[in-house]
Amino acid sequence: MGQEVDIVPKQSKAGGDKPGSAEDFRARSLLRPAILLLLKERESHGYELVSRLSDLGFDVPDFGGLYRALRAMEDEGLITSSWGTPERGPARRVYSLTSAGDAHLRQSAPGLVHQRRTIGGLLERYRGLVHQERRSKRHRRRVLVVEDDDDMRHTLWVLLEQRKWLVDEAPDGETALALWAKNPPEIMVLDQRLPDMPGVEVARQVREQGYEGHILLYSAYLSRELEDEAAILGIQSLGKADFDELFDALAAFEGDDAPPRRAVRS
Repeated sequence: MGQEVDIVPKQSKAGGDKPGSAEDFRARSLLRPAILLLLKERESHGYELVSRLSDLGFDVPDFGGLYRALRAMEDEGLITSSWGTPERGPARRVYSLTSAGDAHLRQSAPGLVHQRRTIGGLLERYRGLVHQERRSKRHRRRVLVVEDDDDMRHTLWVLLEQRKWLVDEAPDGETALALWAKNPPEIMVLDQRLPDMPGVEVARQVREQGYEGHILLYSAYLSRELEDEAAILGIQSLGKADFDELFDALAAFEGDDAPPRRAVRS
């Protein structure tokens, strides 16, 4: 299997009690296909691979470990390397995919699909148990997460439930509005780019119906115009770089001294 490297998804760092720690989300089995995929796209030197792995959601705290993994993969014939001489800066070792590495990547795809299906099944069963336990627990603050990306939405659900929130989810604006009408939450977390309407439009509609609860617009596509529009509606806008800023914003609503739930005017 090659060298084990301490590389975990960046999202695992969110939360106060280290939900999704290295023990929970160990990404070693994903590192090799991730590197092969990136090198299939184009050859890269080590520091560039770190940046590109970060774009995929990996955190690489140990550069030495990454280079050991690269050497192990090179010994196996999956990748090859040579010294490149850029126009600026020192020479760097550049890594490329071999035909054996390409074949290995293709062979790993079914395993990744199976792994995702297995994780999804475990998560669904866990979610079902949590929903059953809701009835026997005292009231907790409720948050509505509106996010069309399944992985992002499910990850937020797990991390927020671990922080003692009751989480309702919606993959689009219409579902969100229906859930909101049935049971308005204390706080809403909205993605901007939804399949049927922008997140800010969801916020506008609930505001027009008298909702005074806190709304967070959590988006990777913030602009000055969007932030101004959000501010007019009393929405806090956050960049979707990682979960830290989101959890900092939600922290004011956790615990017994959190702001009370705001009523919805009829």
